[in-house]
Amino acid sequence: MEKNWNVGTVYLNDRTRIIVMGITGREASQVVAESEALYPGFIVAGVTPGKGGSEVAGKPVYNTVREALEKHPEINTGIVYVPPASVKDAVIELVDAGIKLIYIITEHVPIRDTVYFYHYAKERGVIIVGPTSLGCMMPWVPARIGAIGGKNPSIAYEKGGLVILSKSGGLTTTTAEMFKRRGWGVYMALALGGDVISCTTFADALENIADDPNVKGVIIQGEVGGSYEEKAAETILRLWKEGKWNKPVAAFVAGRFQEKLEGVSFGHAGAIVERGKGKATDKIKAFNEVGKITGLVKVAEFYHDLVHCIEELGVPRDFEDTTPEGRVKPLYSTIDEETCQFKG
Repeated sequence: MEKNWNVGTVYLNDRTRIIVMGITGREASQVVAESEALYPGFIVAGVTPGKGGSEVAGKPVYNTVREALEKHPEINTGIVYVPPASVKDAVIELVDAGIKLIYIITEHVPIRDTVYFYHYAKERGVIIVGPTSLGCMMPWVPARIGAIGGKNPSIAYEKGGLVILSKSGGLTTTTAEMFKRRGWGVYMALALGGDVISCTTFADALENIADDPNVKGVIIQGEVGGSYEEKAAETILRLWKEGKWNKPVAAFVAGRFQEKLEGVSFGHAGAIVERGKGKATDKIKAFNEVGKITGLVKVAEFYHDLVHCIEELGVPRDFEDTTPEGRVKPLYSTIDEETCQFKG
């Protein structure tokens, strides 16, 4: 996608203008109302067949994407909230209308459909993030796509130089909040989604931010299943050898305990080890090997160690560390620290 923006990335920038597929649904309408209150002007219109002529949070609703584009030619991004069986048709409609960036929020999209529209979009130069993406946050714009950050993103997201890439939407914001308390802000947070097939992978995102001078460090939050983390490690090494990568990377791979439970899925649909492939230890090994060669990658043994990795990699803080003695306690705790029992 050709760069035509001033602030942001290909995934979200000051020129992003959004059309919401399924805008009249309960989740979509709530997110539109919240996002418009927080970051007005980025959502332009929505589509729900048969609901044309109505409004959601002041945004016009149309029956088709082409109808919307006739009235709002500035639209360049689609976000999909329709039911799983309708996602394929919604994506194809967006692609055929010339939309070049699509986020799929919907869960439980049939794998066969994902395979089809992934190739359909890729052949036409369209970027898809998802399925099961929570969206993207860009504090520097400021703007967001989807529900990422919830009703009050400022709790977790402050301007800074970190890029957070995660399969988990909720953990994306949790990580931003953890780093904020330790003095690092966020340049971009991108929730890729945890399906078996991710239309945008860690490697894709790394390629797209490689030459961005605003990125001071990268957090990769992976998990068991598939080979996306190994491909991310390979991409970092290749770009480094080509002289195109010099950014510190802290990685965490969840799910080492799962390695003796082959064929069992935990959490995300893509978090499954089969026929000895997709193991967390293999992914950790891949990142560690790239770290030894480049000196740019460190792997966190535990999730909270990501902070120490970024610190050891020399990523400068964006503001003051507000956590005494470097300890990061959960913002919401259900365990009593003294008794180690659940709080009443």
